[in-house]
Amino acid sequence: MILKKVGIIGGGCYGTALAECFSKVSEEVVVVEKNSQIVESVNQNHENLISLPGIILANNITYASDDDHLYDAQIIFLAVPTKFVKKACEYVKNPAVPVVLCSKGFDLENKRLLSDLAEDHLSNEVFVLSGPSFAAEISRNLPAKVNLAGKDFKKSIELSENLSSKNFKIEPIEDMIGLQIAGSLKNVLAIGCGVLHGKNLGHSAVVRFMVEGIQEMTKIAESFGGCAKTFTKIGALGDVILTCSSLQSRNMSFGKFLADGGTLQTWSGALVEGVFAAKFIPDLRCSTKIFIKIYQVIHGLIRVEEFVESVFE
Repeated sequence: MILKKVGIIGGGCYGTALAECFSKVSEEVVVVEKNSQIVESVNQNHENLISLPGIILANNITYASDDDHLYDAQIIFLAVPTKFVKKACEYVKNPAVPVVLCSKGFDLENKRLLSDLAEDHLSNEVFVLSGPSFAAEISRNLPAKVNLAGKDFKKSIELSENLSSKNFKIEPIEDMIGLQIAGSLKNVLAIGCGVLHGKNLGHSAVVRFMVEGIQEMTKIAESFGGCAKTFTKIGALGDVILTCSSLQSRNMSFGKFLADGGTLQTWSGALVEGVFAAKFIPDLRCSTKIFIKIYQVIHGLIRVEEFVESVFE
C-alpha cells in the first residue's frame, strides 16, 4: 500500500536519509526542521547541502519549519539527537498518528528509556526503529534492513509492510526494550572498539571485545525486562557489528581519537551519541566490566593503557 504522507521531525543526516527511503513508499514526505538553511537548501536544490551533501532527493520530499505540516501525516518519525526528543514530542499535534523513535540513547534526567519519555509526553502509540543503516548508504538506495518494535505487534507488522521498499527492508519484532538498549549501548561499545583499533591491537582483539560487550549488553537488557533473543536480530546484533567495525561510525572515530592521545575536552568533531549514552552506565541496574571501563576512559578517569589492560584481564 502506498502511503499518502510520511512525516519526519529532524532534517539532519539520518532524517534526510529516511526521507529518501520513504519517498519510494509514500506520495509525500514532509520533514520538519528548525534550521532555516537546511529547509532552504532542500526546497531550492533538492539536496541537504549542510547535513547530507551529494544526495539529490526525490521530488516528493519537502522541508518545512512549521510543524502544522505534520498534522495529516499517517506516521511520524522522530529523527533528532537524543537530547531533543522531549522537544520534538511537542511538534506532534495529532494523537491518532503512530510515532516512531529513531534516536539512540537514554532519558538521562529521569534514568529511563527514550520510549518511556515519549510515552510520558504523547498519547500516541510509540514505536522504535533501529538497525544497521548508515545514512550515507541508505540515502543512495543501497540495501539495508532494520527492525521496528512496538507494544502492538500487529501494528508493527502493518507499519513494517507499508514502509518497506526493495532495498530498505523493515522487519517487525516484539522487544522494544532490547532494541533500544542495543541501539544506545552499541554507540558506547563502538567507542571502546575505536580505542582498541587506535592502539593497533588487531581485529581478533576488537572482535573479542565486541562479543563480550554484546554479552554484557544482553544482561543489561534483561535487567530492564528485555529479551536475550533480540540480540540475534538485525536491529541489535547487526547494528552493533556495523557501528563497531567501521570508522564511518563517529563513535568509533572518537575512540580512536582517545587512543591517539585526545580527550573529551579536546574533541572537535561531530556529535557523539555514545558519550551521552555512557552517562547512563553508572546508574545501570546490573554490574558491568566492559561498559564501566568505557565510561571511565571517556571521562579520563583511567588512562587508555589502563583501559586496555583491564578489559583483557
